[in-house]
Amino acid sequence: MTKYKWCVCDMDGTLLNSQGAISEENEAALKKLQDRGLEVIIASGRTDLMVKSFIKQLGLTGSVISSNGGLIRNIRTGEVLYSKLIEKSVVREILIYCEENKVDFLLYTLDMVYGNKGNPLMVKYEKRNEELAENMKAPLAYLQNISEIDNLDILKVLLVCREQPERIVELEKYFSKNERITAVSSAVGLLDIMASNISKGNALKILAKKMGIDLNHVIAFGDNYNDAEMLKCVGMPIAVENAVEDIKLHAKHITKSNNESGIAYAIHNFILNLKN
Repeated sequence: MTKYKWCVCDMDGTLLNSQGAISEENEAALKKLQDRGLEVIIASGRTDLMVKSFIKQLGLTGSVISSNGGLIRNIRTGEVLYSKLIEKSVVREILIYCEENKVDFLLYTLDMVYGNKGNPLMVKYEKRNEELAENMKAPLAYLQNISEIDNLDILKVLLVCREQPERIVELEKYFSKNERITAVSSAVGLLDIMASNISKGNALKILAKKMGIDLNHVIAFGDNYNDAEMLKCVGMPIAVENAVEDIKLHAKHITKSNNESGIAYAIHNFILNLKN
């Protein structure tokens, strides 16, 4: 019998393969953990509005950490257990910068995803919505002008430079000077901006304290810089083979890649086989 209580999974680059899907092997392994009494928790840079189909696929009913730790919400009841918003004046500064420097962006709120016109990521999400049932679609809207943010409560700003990924280093340096925000890369060509001191790790600590869970009894899987704080604070940090090198340094185990059902491999070889 394993001593672990939670299994926390990053989504993109970790639980999801390059086709943006959960493999049959990963699904079966995570359900096996649930059968043994472990709670599976998604911890994503995405808004939870974008992972509803994956939550349903895995049969999750507990909590989901989203917007890189800016929001913790109960899946079954919709209750917000924790959230921290970015100051509106800061969001305005970010969007003016984006407008002047031709940087695409998304805004995540509690109930909507907003994007600028011509944003290729918005187009991608619109196409994905076409494949989903109505109740699984992410609510999307285009921001017509910056003044609209006065009526929005924003959890995260995502900067999108997929065609010029080298710009992310420059953007991260620029925005990291502002002490009122946290800026971290979550994938090639993407920069996540949240309120100060927001991370998946901090959100996990908050949730564990609320639920009375010892973080030494938590497994976490990740692949990118925004997973670092989460891997640092748990008893069993595991990186997928495709993870950036900095993340591998925080891991007790390196499993197979996200395209080789690395989570399933780790569960069978590092978790269920452990005598503890």
